[in-house]
Amino acid sequence: MNKLGTFTLFLMLGISVCAGAKTTTSINLENVVKAVNEAQNKAMLATASINDLDKLFDMYTDDFVYVHKVYGGTYTRKELYGNAAKYITTKHYKLTEGRYKILRVLPGFGAAAVERLEVASGNIHLSVFEFEGNKISKIIEYWE
Repeated sequence: MNKLGTFTLFLMLGISVCAGAKTTTSINLENVVKAVNEAQNKAMLATASINDLDKLFDMYTDDFVYVHKVYGGTYTRKELYGNAAKYITTKHYKLTEGRYKILRVLPGFGAAAVERLEVASGNIHLSVFEFEGNKISKIIEYWE
């Protein structure tokens, strides 16, 4: 291999290593998705507390958004937290078991497609979780 080819190879490897240092592995993405799912389930139970909600929102970035075009569009972190806190304090949630069971997680580069079973209805829901490091920056829902 000539000097230019060797230099190009080392440059590409160096860039790949630097880029890889900032990404989350597919195993980590899947673990974060599972942890968020568990925290979401806990925060929607009849027994949920503001502490449960805080633990869930600690897994989201400060600029987190939730997108569900069928159910109102885009919601900011502040809007979601306020609504959920109101539901918890007014005992609006009635679930006695978790809402979702994860069926499949397909991790990609900084995102994961997540197939979940809504336990009570039996409906399958598809979501995409986008990441910044080990935190969720956006959830996009693709179900009715």
